[in-house]
Amino acid sequence: MYRLLSFTIENFRSFCTAQTISLDGGDKHSVTAVFGPNAGGKSNIARALSTFVACVRNSSEANWRLPYEPFLLKAGMDARPTSFSIEFLRDGRRYDYTFSYLFNRVVREELKEESARTGRMNKVFERTEEGLNPYARQFGFGKRLLDRTRAETLLVTKGREDNNEYSNIIFDLLDHVTVISPSADPLGPLFVDMLKNDVELRRKTLELLRSCDFAIRDIKFSDVMLPEEFFDQMPVQLPPDLKRAIMEKGSTAFTTVHALRDDDRSIVGYRELDFWNQESMGTQKFFEVAVPIIDALENGKAIFIDEYGSFIHPTLSGAILALFEGRKDNGAYMMLTTHDTTLLRDLDRSEIVLVEKNHAEESLITSLASLGVRDGEAFEKRYLSGMYGAIPIIEQ
Repeated sequence: MYRLLSFTIENFRSFCTAQTISLDGGDKHSVTAVFGPNAGGKSNIARALSTFVACVRNSSEANWRLPYEPFLLKAGMDARPTSFSIEFLRDGRRYDYTFSYLFNRVVREELKEESARTGRMNKVFERTEEGLNPYARQFGFGKRLLDRTRAETLLVTKGREDNNEYSNIIFDLLDHVTVISPSADPLGPLFVDMLKNDVELRRKTLELLRSCDFAIRDIKFSDVMLPEEFFDQMPVQLPPDLKRAIMEKGSTAFTTVHALRDDDRSIVGYRELDFWNQESMGTQKFFEVAVPIIDALENGKAIFIDEYGSFIHPTLSGAILALFEGRKDNGAYMMLTTHDTTLLRDLDRSEIVLVEKNHAEESLITSLASLGVRDGEAFEKRYLSGMYGAIPIIEQ
């Protein structure tokens, strides 16, 4: 089982100095909620985590370019590296993985593992521009691997090609993390495939829909062939081989089933609606978050949702958070950014994080617990009154 402990961001977009967000209070909670004003840096946490995942997964690809987006409002930061660090538990053992990069090369990469005997954090490998630490080879990160690794490629990513034990640990971690953000790739095709191929996930999704007062009775999928006219309407002409492959694969029609009623409102049958064209935007957005949420709950994964609650009624938002509080035993975990202050009524201080910019426009992360706030306080009232900071300052 994996459990995220912390994530550190340095010199990335609105983050200048290293800022760490705690993602776990031991076994105390399964939710971390991030609050703050517009443009305070909340979404940049989601973007940073997405960038971290993309770097690890893709940096060995031939056309890979490092996503270097330094803090631009302080002189000299565009010549300093961006750094990410993630700390996590795997089956109770602690790991710490860090990498730093400029626009054209990785300048540092390090992995540490907790000793089962002493509890100390021991270095698995450290890669700098001077080379590797002397003992990296015994863990599969030797000079031969480094020589095959391009300057812009992470050693962990390259080690995955050799089925390296520690590379696999990091990649398995990524399989347990989902980021949903307006700035990330859309999840539409992903959640449709998840529902289509997993009967149990489909059943759980329908259960959640019913409990959340949606009128959807069932969901259905069917394979459809793409006609020639579909390709004729495309702005560019596809190569024949690619066109043929797409035609052979076809597409998936996704429909929802609703009750059909007579004048007395008695059910006389059922009607299918095209999900993408006939369901509301709110329903579509709910599906986009609901499916990976259920996957996280059932399989003990971590999910990060940026702008949580934007398309969900506050009552439903709170109900979904409660589901995670009931799954502390399997590692299911949710992190979210939101403006929905009603959620503060049901959270503990250890579950609340504030993000705001200082006078130099640098995003700073502060946990509510570090401010000396006590559990039982009226968090929502005090936050909205400005007692904790991290709210918009509006000039009268």
